[in-house]
Amino acid sequence: MLQCETITPDRLTPQNRTEWITLAEAAGLASPLLHPDFSLAVGLVRDDVRIALYHDHDGLAGVFAHHRRPGGFARPIGAAFSDLHAVLTRSDVDQPAAELLRRTGIARARFSAAFTGAGAPPDGLAPAAPSQAAVLRTTAQALIEELRANHPKRFKDFRRRLRRLEKDHGEVRLETSHDVMDLTRLMKWKSEQYRATGKHDVLAPKWASRLMHVLFEGKGGEVKGRLLTLTAGDRVIAAEFGPQLHGTFHPWLAAYDGAMSSHSPGHLLVFKLIETMPALGLNRYEMGAGHEDYKKYFTNRVTQLQAGLVRGPGMASAARDSALATLNAVTALGGQETRALAARLHRRIDQIAAVETSMKGRLAGMTRAATQVLVSSGR
Repeated sequence: MLQCETITPDRLTPQNRTEWITLAEAAGLASPLLHPDFSLAVGLVRDDVRIALYHDHDGLAGVFAHHRRPGGFARPIGAAFSDLHAVLTRSDVDQPAAELLRRTGIARARFSAAFTGAGAPPDGLAPAAPSQAAVLRTTAQALIEELRANHPKRFKDFRRRLRRLEKDHGEVRLETSHDVMDLTRLMKWKSEQYRATGKHDVLAPKWASRLMHVLFEGKGGEVKGRLLTLTAGDRVIAAEFGPQLHGTFHPWLAAYDGAMSSHSPGHLLVFKLIETMPALGLNRYEMGAGHEDYKKYFTNRVTQLQAGLVRGPGMASAARDSALATLNAVTALGGQETRALAARLHRRIDQIAAVETSMKGRLAGMTRAATQVLVSSGR
C-alpha cells in the first residue's frame, strides 16, 4: 500500500536522502537537478519547497520535489531553472502521475522538461525539445573527432577563430573561477542579454540571484556551483555557470562580452570545454533543452523530455479545463496568426509565473511581455 507524506527540506532524513539518490541513479539520470542536495539548496532561498515522499513496504517508492503554490498548483523544484525534472519512482511502481499528485494534494503540476522514461507519458504531457549533452565515452580527442565528423566545416572554423583570437588578444585559457566578481559580471551580462532580446530577466527575483550565490559558495552539499571563464590575454570574454554533480556539469547561465562577439566567444568556450573535459573532472556536459543553434555542434547524446500540465482529479482541475477550452475557442476565431501570438505570449507568461513569486513581479513581467509580443507582431 503506497503512503505519501509531504515534508519541508529540513525534515529530510539521511535515509530519505540515500534512497532518493538510488532512485535517480536507477532511472539513469546523473543530473544535479534531481539530487536531494539541489532541493535542499533551493530550500535555503524559497519557503515554498515541498518534497513528496511515497513509501511502501519496500521503502521509498517515489519522490517529487516541487514548489507548492496557492490553489494546489505545483512546479518542479527550481523552476524556471530546472530544465530537467522528474517524478522519480521505482520501476515496480505503476501508479499514474495524476494519482501520485492526488495523494500529495496537488490539483495541477506544470512540467516543462520532464523525464518520464521509456513508457507512455502521463496524460497532459507531450514531447518537448530534448535535453542535449556531450558525453565523454573514452578520451577528449575521441569526443572531438566524433563531433567533428558530423560538422567538419564548423569545427575547422572553431580552430580558425581560436587562432585569430590568440593572435589578436593573447593566450586563450579556460579556467574554473572562484572569484565572485566573475559571477557578478556573468549575471550582469546575462541580464543585459535578456533585456536586449525582450525576454524576462529570470535573475531579477532575489531568490534566483541568491540561489546562484548559494551554489557558488558551496552551500549545496554534493551539488556544487561551477563557474568557467574564457580569458584572452588578461580579459574575461565569456563565462558559464551552473550546478555540477560529480562529473556532470549542467550550466544555466552563459554569456559573453559583446565587444568580442566577432570571435564567437561563447562557441569557443564550449569548444575548449569539450577539449579539456578530463582535466576539468567532467564526463558529461548537459546543455539542457532548447533550440539554440550551437548545441547541435556539441551533442552526441539526447534525453527525450515531455512538457505540459498534469491534472489531479478535482473541481479545481475541471474549472481550469473549462477556462482553457473557452480561451482556446476564442483564439481559434482569430486564425493561425492569433493562435501563434497567443501561444508565444502563453510561453512567456508561464516562464514569468515560474520565477516571479510576488504578485507585483508577475504583473510587471506580464505587462512587459504582452507589450513586447504585441509590438514585435506589429499590432
